[in-house]
Amino acid sequence: MSWIVAILLAGGKGDRFGDALPKQFHLLSGKKLYLYTLETFLKILEIQEVLIVSHPEWMETIQEDLKIFSQKPVSQKIIRLVSGGETRQHSSFLGLQACSAKTSHVIIHDAVRPFVTPAIIQENIALARQYGACDTCIPSHDTLVHTLNRQDIFTIPLRHEYLRGQTPQSFSYPLILRAHQVALAEGVFDATDDCQLVLRLPHQIKIAQGHEENIKITTQLDLVLAEQLLRLKTIPFIKTSHTSLQGKVFVVTGATGGIGQEITKHLIQEGATVIPLARSSSYAIDLTSENAVKEVFKNISLRYGAIDGLINAVGYLKVDPLKELSSLEIEKMIHTNFTSVVYACKYSHIKPSGHILNLASSSYTRGRASYAIYSGMKAAIVNFTQGLALEYPHLNVNSLVPPRTDTPMRRQNFPEENPSLLLSPKIVAEEIVHILHAKQMTGMTIEIKK
Repeated sequence: MSWIVAILLAGGKGDRFGDALPKQFHLLSGKKLYLYTLETFLKILEIQEVLIVSHPEWMETIQEDLKIFSQKPVSQKIIRLVSGGETRQHSSFLGLQACSAKTSHVIIHDAVRPFVTPAIIQENIALARQYGACDTCIPSHDTLVHTLNRQDIFTIPLRHEYLRGQTPQSFSYPLILRAHQVALAEGVFDATDDCQLVLRLPHQIKIAQGHEENIKITTQLDLVLAEQLLRLKTIPFIKTSHTSLQGKVFVVTGATGGIGQEITKHLIQEGATVIPLARSSSYAIDLTSENAVKEVFKNISLRYGAIDGLINAVGYLKVDPLKELSSLEIEKMIHTNFTSVVYACKYSHIKPSGHILNLASSSYTRGRASYAIYSGMKAAIVNFTQGLALEYPHLNVNSLVPPRTDTPMRRQNFPEENPSLLLSPKIVAEEIVHILHAKQMTGMTIEIKK
């Protein structure tokens, strides 16, 4: 009977990542990066045990993280923590040495490849069982060049003869253990992957089909790409969720605006109770006043208790060059678009696992002439929301970025704009309802595409 062990290499110190916090502990949608990897391996039925190889300084952190699995069905699998070494090769060898005597096969994977799929893992297992060794690879779309001095090209090899190696790499346990022992005996101490050592024996290595999305988080740019990949994976999940909003209570700021009205209508259709906050709503309020916001949320708590969610749709746009804006208009643009959202988030009392959803704008990505303050405040909303998600780990805190939307505010400021090029507020409201159905999704910047 086979006993398959997954070895997750999480011992990196983050030198190339350029941050004191190792990359495996950075957050994706409010969850540590390496935990996505771990959860995928824990779902594979053929795997009996998972070893996490960590830098000694971070073992206590991982031990604390692993407590979340104690109440889950996956806790039936064995999860063990192993102290890593100074190099990848050393850490991999220490993981192998920590395997029990009954281990038949091992799957070695970079913990900072969070998008590995069950299909990739299962093909690795099948090939390792049949042939003893396999590597996960994908084709290269770029032309490859060969250089010996980093200044001159010596040859340009045929691209179809070369692949890009990923992980996992999977082996018969006796084979990979022997490969490491032989390498150490022959003075090889810094191999960049395990297949190199197996090839030196020599031994045949089969190829498992990888995926472009199975990226390794090495740099800050990789983390940004990972956030976008996760967002694209999350949206289909959101749209298939059927969690009921019946009887739930939501506060909507800017509820009398074009998007706010649609949100209110859709939530009521879902059976939710909506508390609209705006100057002209049943809860008439100046959202830029801290005292007013504090008082209204106090009253809401007394009547409803903790609410299920806060949707900040409040906004104000005045299109004019900065030099032509009065001080009152400048203050109104800043406080309506940003300060009011901050106050609402601060004073709202939201149930655990509830939602904060802050509406930004597609203008957040780049400042716009004649409404630089508005676009600047929307960029601030995205940044504020990401930070707030870290402060409120018990909530789902996200920002939504709709494109240009057909609202009275938009039409007033751009009267000559073609309405057919604008998004309907109804679509924005539908996306918001989908997000409110979701669980355990936080720190995301969710863009709606027209």
